[in-house]
Amino acid sequence: MFKRLFFATVGLGAGVALGVYAVRKVEAAQRRLRPEALANAAAVRAGSTRSRLSLAIDQGRAAAAAKEAELRAVYRVHPPPDAG
Repeated sequence: MFKRLFFATVGLGAGVALGVYAVRKVEAAQRRLRPEALANAAAVRAGSTRSRLSLAIDQGRAAAAAKEAELRAVYRVHPPPDAG
């Protein structure tokens, strides 16, 4: 009899724990998928993408200028007077 009571209690406890876990997961998903949260996530992602793209363009321009200076030095070509 005590064995049945023990396993019934363990089963009930596991069921309650699983239920609480499932409810918390569902509520977290609902919070994440609200329109305000989705808009904020999109804005953060867009800002991050914009900053990475800007950084890549700046690095590309710097690399191109360095390579141009190297080639001008190798071939002894002076930059045009209007280049600044």
